[in-house]
Amino acid sequence: MNFHDVHTLQQALDVAPLPRLRTAQDRTYHAERQNRLLVAHEDERVMAEWRQHHPEDVTYEQAYWARRREEETQRRRAEWLDRRRRKALALSQCEIVENGGETIFASYDDRWEDMWLDTSDQTNEDGDDDDDDDWE
Repeated sequence: MNFHDVHTLQQALDVAPLPRLRTAQDRTYHAERQNRLLVAHEDERVMAEWRQHHPEDVTYEQAYWARRREEETQRRRAEWLDRRRRKALALSQCEIVENGGETIFASYDDRWEDMWLDTSDQTNEDGDDDDDDDWE
């Protein structure tokens, strides 16, 4: 339901129909959810008050997370560069073998599998590893 004259949560609760609670289990579940909602609201209020009284903690936390993001970006970049190096070495050894040369890898060496490594840089700023390509 959309009411254009409702501006607060309490007004919305006043005009909304009561939840359809048929069983004791429904009522228990609803009461638990309401308690969690109250705790979440109180937590948000307390955190806002804390941020107001302790701005140095906010600054420290923001710097901490910026540093963590940078470290993660550097780690991913190093892994990507290592995969590219390993793949290039494996492909160069394949080319040497194809041209009749002698390879530095043994026939049972696991480094042969490096030629199949994915070296596309799929990192993003958010750090999410979600692939949006599978929605076709």
